[in-house]
Amino acid sequence: MSEQLIQSDLPLIVCATRGGEGSRAAQQAAVQHAQEIEARLQFVYVVDESQIEGIDHVLRPALRKELLWIGRALVELAAKRGRLAGVSADIVVLEGSLREQLIAYLREHNVDTMYIGAPRGTTANIFGDEEIEQFALMVERESGAKVAVVRPEQLYAGEH
Repeated sequence: MSEQLIQSDLPLIVCATRGGEGSRAAQQAAVQHAQEIEARLQFVYVVDESQIEGIDHVLRPALRKELLWIGRALVELAAKRGRLAGVSADIVVLEGSLREQLIAYLREHNVDTMYIGAPRGTTANIFGDEEIEQFALMVERESGAKVAVVRPEQLYAGEH
């Protein structure tokens, strides 16, 4: 049996990445989970052009290329950290609606868990009424994958 076939039989964890402390905390949690359950790990970045509405249409192609470059750099760095920790880590850069792309990807690849970082300044709310919590619940419901929201302060929890 080939190594690639064996690799594909392992559970898959996805870490949605966008940069910042929340994403770094999510990356760390995803790497740790992948180590614990011996899973494959994919760092995913979605370039959502709807986020650049209002930008002059002449500049949009250049901005799109920059966003793709930044996204690739962010997930390459995250994957390198994962590999240094001994985890099988790959990258994926998608284009389109963040919501639609993530849900389709999670469904198509039978993802076990997706990690996503909360922006700095959010608080854990047991009722899930913050935007990131609502997004996580919607993705969970529509994709079937578990979604874990990780906050930046969790990155430093073990350092004090």
